[in-house]
Amino acid sequence: MHIWIDRWTHLLKLLEQQGAWMHPLEIKPVATEQELSMVEMRLGVPIPSEFRDVLLHCSRQVGVYWSLPDEALLPIELDTPLGNFGWSLEELESPDFGGDSENEDEQLYLQFHTAGNGDALLMKVEDGSVWYWSHEEDEFDLLAWSFRDYIERVTTLGCIGVDCGQHRQFCSEKGLDLSLTNSQIWLKWLEQYLTSTWKEAMYHLDSLLIYVSMHGLKDEKVQQAFTRFDSKNVYTALRNQIEHSMRLVDKEAWCKVLVKVCATEASDWVRTFWKDQNSIPNRIRDYLTAFCLPEEEGLPLVLQDIEKEQIDSYTALHRLRHFHSSKTIAWMKPYVSFPIGGWDQLLVESQPSAETLFEWLNGSEAERLIAIRAVCQMMQQEIKPSDQVDKKKWLPLLAFWKDNEVLRKNKQLFNQALEGLNHW
Repeated sequence: MHIWIDRWTHLLKLLEQQGAWMHPLEIKPVATEQELSMVEMRLGVPIPSEFRDVLLHCSRQVGVYWSLPDEALLPIELDTPLGNFGWSLEELESPDFGGDSENEDEQLYLQFHTAGNGDALLMKVEDGSVWYWSHEEDEFDLLAWSFRDYIERVTTLGCIGVDCGQHRQFCSEKGLDLSLTNSQIWLKWLEQYLTSTWKEAMYHLDSLLIYVSMHGLKDEKVQQAFTRFDSKNVYTALRNQIEHSMRLVDKEAWCKVLVKVCATEASDWVRTFWKDQNSIPNRIRDYLTAFCLPEEEGLPLVLQDIEKEQIDSYTALHRLRHFHSSKTIAWMKPYVSFPIGGWDQLLVESQPSAETLFEWLNGSEAERLIAIRAVCQMMQQEIKPSDQVDKKKWLPLLAFWKDNEVLRKNKQLFNQALEGLNHW
């Protein structure tokens, strides 16, 4: 049984080395016969023999928790797995299947682990088989015919999570099934993820792309590795990834790579988005336009497209935020109105100067409230205006509106700005 502990320890060590989030492995001492007898008395049913053996010779409580970084792109066949595996003698209980009256079926199972969504892992008292119960669907999924088999299969799958979105993609009528196509795809991907290194990947462009699909570009050494290859070949490879990825989230991830390593090479391709019929989603087009074309060329293209429809704050925010341009502020000013949600964030994203913020604070009611919300956001995020704040001008203006705003929440914003001004 201790080989399982070695495998869990090894798994978490490799995940940590690759940048995944992981919780320290929880392994508590084994249980005693007396403790098991007391739990059985409390529950009124015997603990199935295999689980009893695990509690006596492996651990009374196990917890394995991990999650992949946001940058990891999974094969399209898979929902993103995460680790959530274990059991606890102290928390062993009869399940609650709901309803006003006592459910006789509850006495047929023991609940040994609970998912974050309230679903449960159960063990049938009669034969020790392991089941998943969905509280919303009131459905049972077989996971394994024995507890040992359950541990072995889940461990092989990387201690994947409890909820149905995790395990059902790896289940057949036999329970967790390592022979399924999805299981094989996941096991191959996980092995590659756990063992890949950028030093090995940096010598071949295809290998580097696979590494980046798993780890992103957080490490500057990985970004530098692209300079080893011809920039046109890099651009072509990344363009193919963007065009052929089925999921929008994958397209967006590859766009982030492209703009960092070959934005110039992609400029002519991006120009075609505004001339020809293509399958590139608008949000991808806007993002690449912001980073691959000169501002004086790209920003007018997006602005003209926005103006074809009725303009609202959140559309403007999502389509213009990547430009980080003060020209956006001049464009948006005639359109701002209540409700102001979205306009304040766009103002922050557009790198306002202190003079511009002061002008808006002296403007219409909508402009003033957008500006003060933007100021407070910038202070909280430690974002400085593009020029120096003239505190002699700002202090009396902020104090005036602190005293004269009618709504308490607005008074609090001006007070917050006053308190943060000396450190801004």
